[in-house]
Formats: sequence, C-alpha cells, structure tokens
Amino acid sequence: MAERMVPNPRHAKLKLLLMEADNWARDVRQAYQPASSAMRSGKVWTGPTATRWGDELEDRHHRLRRLAQHLSNAIEDELRRHPAMVTESQAEAIRRELGGNA
Repeated sequence: MAERMVPNPRHAKLKLLLMEADNWARDVRQAYQPASSAMRSGKVWTGPTATRWGDELEDRHHRLRRLAQHLSNAIEDELRRHPAMVTESQAEAIRRELGGNA
C-alpha cells in the first residue's frame, strides 16, 4: 500500500516566504515614489545639486526594485524545485531537516 501524501513542509515555508517577499517588493516599489515625484516636480528643490540628488534617489529606487524582484524570483525558483505534496515519511524527514520548525 502506498504511503499517504501530505503537504511538503518546505514547500509551505517557501510559499509563506514568497508572500512576505512579494509584500516587501510591493512596499519597495512605492517607497521612494513620493520623494521622486516631489523632486521631479521642481517645486521642492532645484539646481545642479538637487538634480544629482534626484538622479541618485531614482537610481537607488530602481536598484532596490530590481533586488526585490530578484529575491522573489529566487524564492519562486526554489519553490519549483520542491513538490507541494510528499509522503508522510518524507515530510517528517523535511521537518527534522528544518529543525522541527515546520
């Protein structure tokens, strides 16, 4: 008789981590938006220093967005490597490997 299939604890943890990363990525996409918009408007600060500062702010915002997306992509890749369902004995072994925190 085949062993009963149960949810994979690693897969479940990765799905939770992906949700958290996606929420963080959404926050990151919006993080610099007010400051960037204000700087682009030309109403809060103008001049060469303001332009350089605004450009640096934009660069940092884009870099942070890319890093957030890279993190989500890496978690998705790892999630695809692990099946959603495993046998009970595999699930128990995974829980032990994860330190009993699954």
